[in-house]
Amino acid sequence: MPKQTPNLNLFKVDGDTDGNDTFNVDVVLNDNWDKLDEVIGEVREELENVVVDIPLASLTKAGIVQLSSATDSSAEDKAATPKAIKDAALQSKSYTDQQINLVTETGIPKLVSYPLKIIATSDNQTVFEIPLDLFDVNTDTLLVSINRAVLDPTQYTVTNTIRSGDGEVTQRAKITLLSGVSSTSEVTMVVLKNVPLGEGGAINGAVLAVDSVPINRVNGLQGQIDEAFQAGNERKAEVVAALVAIGVPASTSETWAQIIPKISAVIRATGNATAADVLAGKTFSNATGNNLIGSIPNRGVGGTITPGTTNQTKEAGYYSSALTVLGDPDLVAANIREGMEIFGVIGALKPELYATGITQSAMTSAEFITARGVPSSYPHYPVQVSGLSFKPKILALFSPDRTNINQITNLIVYLGPLGYTFDGWEMYDMSDTGSNYRVDGTASYITETGFRLAAQYNTTYVWHAFA
Repeated sequence: MPKQTPNLNLFKVDGDTDGNDTFNVDVVLNDNWDKLDEVIGEVREELENVVVDIPLASLTKAGIVQLSSATDSSAEDKAATPKAIKDAALQSKSYTDQQINLVTETGIPKLVSYPLKIIATSDNQTVFEIPLDLFDVNTDTLLVSINRAVLDPTQYTVTNTIRSGDGEVTQRAKITLLSGVSSTSEVTMVVLKNVPLGEGGAINGAVLAVDSVPINRVNGLQGQIDEAFQAGNERKAEVVAALVAIGVPASTSETWAQIIPKISAVIRATGNATAADVLAGKTFSNATGNNLIGSIPNRGVGGTITPGTTNQTKEAGYYSSALTVLGDPDLVAANIREGMEIFGVIGALKPELYATGITQSAMTSAEFITARGVPSSYPHYPVQVSGLSFKPKILALFSPDRTNINQITNLIVYLGPLGYTFDGWEMYDMSDTGSNYRVDGTASYITETGFRLAAQYNTTYVWHAFA
């Protein structure tokens, strides 16, 4: 009685009870391959959108393994390379070639399968050599799949192996696909030696006569089926581990029908943020990975910056509040000396120099020249100031003890070029007498560092000088 596997309902032949039944390739092989291919294709498509952080593998945990080309190693933490598989296949082939001429106890040839894999080397490639010198299109069955998708025999043609007169192979058999495949595509072939297909895909029942080919004598077939199951279980374990790692409950006891919707519900990280865009100590994800750590320094509170005479640098980083640079409404051109620039504001102020002080007139009178060029007829006392940093243009002097409004008669005023001139001489006015006196450069003078003027009284004077 045929049986079915519990997970994928794959058809299994019972060697003890089904020996006399016709070996239907579609039911026993093709349908099983289709089921496996469909499920693994779905899983493969879902896995492409899952970022799996796979640890190093061990006997108790799935993960990354080291490749090995050895065919005689007993290591349990390495995976076989295509070269190792090829070498093992060649060794198996050598043994099979020795056995191919043998027959079973009933005199019927043994059923032998040859799994072969070829990688396309160019785009739109259609022709592939069958790497098996023993292949004979007249007596053997060829099963072909592209990237695990099983092809119908109508999708390709087969040219037979060509041999010389003494039986040496001069050209291997080839398959020609009706449609080309892309570079790196996997072309998988399984040759069933000495098993020609009959009508409807059936195999001659004599090949599978009772006790002629027990299940452990079908070379490679059971191993391929077991390998497919093992691969499916390993991929399931990896998917379950990846889901659990991101917080999605999953178990290997669940079926793929239960796991696949969970994969579909996973939201994959997107975006282009980098560590330089995220605060230090904070984690983030983007299109390239998860649990990335930011690097922007946290500088704390922003605060206030008061401008000074030197530059003040705030380090780059994140500030939890605003950075305020103080301003001043008086920072305008009219308040900045002409020729100076402060924070980009060019000054327009032209300073008018000013000085003031108190000085005592000389104790002895002196002679001063009036506007008419003659000495004054009254005694006058010199008021002299030195040490100025500019030449005054305006001078005003008065005596503090004569500030009564009725007695302001001791006022002396010099207005320079803006004031009164006579006969080409600058004058200054002495209000007590109502007289004007020449700035003759000798008795009265105005220089770059001071002045000397006549005063009617011998007393203390307050003076104001303007440039």
